[in-house]
Amino acid sequence: MSHSTINVRCFRYDPQIDKEPRFQDYAVPLRDGEMSVLNCLDHIRENLDPGLAYFMNCRLGFCQRCSLRVNGKVVMACETRAEGDLILEPVNSEEVIRDLWCDST
Repeated sequence: MSHSTINVRCFRYDPQIDKEPRFQDYAVPLRDGEMSVLNCLDHIRENLDPGLAYFMNCRLGFCQRCSLRVNGKVVMACETRAEGDLILEPVNSEEVIRDLWCDST
């Protein structure tokens, strides 16, 4: 089993508390290079930062609620393979509930 580590830079912002958004970096180990962006977020929340907020639901690409901007491109986190260093941002920073979780109503 091969392991490599990527840097995942996550947009962080709680409009109720923070004056300005910021980015936070996390070192995430890739398991055999077969992790999705959503798996990376799960690793961060479960092992590094339980306060990171993001939306996930079906994990199968149906609901599209896990949409994020990954390295500038809008994708679904559950279907996008984690390759190389990542910059994760909300699709629309004006609708941020917290961190990567946006109001999609």
